Amino acid sequence: MENSRPKKGTLRAIWEWLWPIAVGVLVAKLIMRFVISVASVPTASMAPTIPNPCYILVDHVATETAPIHRGEVVLFHFPDDPARIFVKRVIGMPGDTVTIHNDHVYINGKVLSEPYLVHTTKGVFGPYHVPAGHYFMLGDNRNISDDSRFWVHKYVARSAIIGRADAVIWPLSKGSWITQ
Repeated sequence: MENSRPKKGTLRAIWEWLWPIAVGVLVAKLIMRFVISVASVPTASMAPTIPNPCYILVDHVATETAPIHRGEVVLFHFPDDPARIFVKRVIGMPGDTVTIHNDHVYINGKVLSEPYLVHTTKGVFGPYHVPAGHYFMLGDNRNISDDSRFWVHKYVARSAIIGRADAVIWPLSKGSWITQ
């Protein structure tokens, strides 16, 4: 009668074939979580800087190894629903007072230079006093952007920021570096 269990040699061969794949998948997952990844941008709130729809390259190390700065385009957990990931531009830094009127954004009473905008910022908003450890975010396509002006929780905690948007990578015809 023949033994129905696989021979030790067969199991060893399967293991020797399987473990490098498992390690490779684990390493790839770790890289995508902590180093660099790709994200889908389904809305036009950051147009024309980030066209819609597209895929962007996200650098997770950049926001962990250097301070966040004004003008940087970052991905973060949406303060009103942390399961959702948003991409916006950092406008208000901790301690800043942000106001919007006369088609401009003002930081601590001074007009913010925003060469990346195509349209002016309509409406009157603020003042917003950005608390320590938090940031005020706006989309580049201000007149349709769901951003800090409209959220219940107006500010993004530093711990909620997960990476910097570095480049549009798909579709290739729209590929470009993202203005920081």
